[in-house]
Amino acid sequence: MKQRKLLPLAALVMGLACQIGRWTLYRTAVDATGLLTAGTPLEWGSYALSLLAIGLFAVAAGNLRESDAFACPILAGLGQLIGGLGLGWTALRYPGEMPGLFGIAWKILGIAAAICLILSAFQSFQKKTPHFLALLAPCLFWLVHLIDNYRGWSGQPQLQSYLFALLSTMAMALFTYYTAAEVVGMGKPRLRVFAGLSAGFLCLAAMLPGPEKTRILFFTSALWALSDL
Repeated sequence: MKQRKLLPLAALVMGLACQIGRWTLYRTAVDATGLLTAGTPLEWGSYALSLLAIGLFAVAAGNLRESDAFACPILAGLGQLIGGLGLGWTALRYPGEMPGLFGIAWKILGIAAAICLILSAFQSFQKKTPHFLALLAPCLFWLVHLIDNYRGWSGQPQLQSYLFALLSTMAMALFTYYTAAEVVGMGKPRLRVFAGLSAGFLCLAAMLPGPEKTRILFFTSALWALSDL
């Protein structure tokens, strides 16, 4: 039980440390063309910290008893509320990245997922299990977010500039999938804990120097994932 409480705190601290390191890196190691100078100690340090964090989360989640892999309903509800508000704010304020279907789907699913998360929060506050579809909507949003953004990410000249945004999106998709699966008896608590810890760490690491559009989204999603463990 003590280990379960310490894991989200460890992910929070390590994620913030990685974020500060990447923010410093992009302020001090960018050349005249705007590209990151590859191979600096700070860059390799951010990768090493990420590998250390993911390895720690994998070992710790694997050693958890399944009865310890569930959060306090009140804390989980608070995280869902924060995640829903951040997701809704992002979807209402910004358009999708791609023109046409996926850009529209991104915005519609973002608003729908935000409403579902807020409703799930109130159910969690009442110590009731949220409805499966309410928890599935955020998973669909993160899958569409991955597709909507990938063309822009892949067009960038350096992998370093979008690596953490890509990984955090994938981790959130896995976390929301395993969270929804538990409601219908298909969940894997240890994998949900691993995905949630990884999502919290990676979302925090991806915030800066990322675009303004995703800063609130990633920050609130990190708080949601870590409070739901």
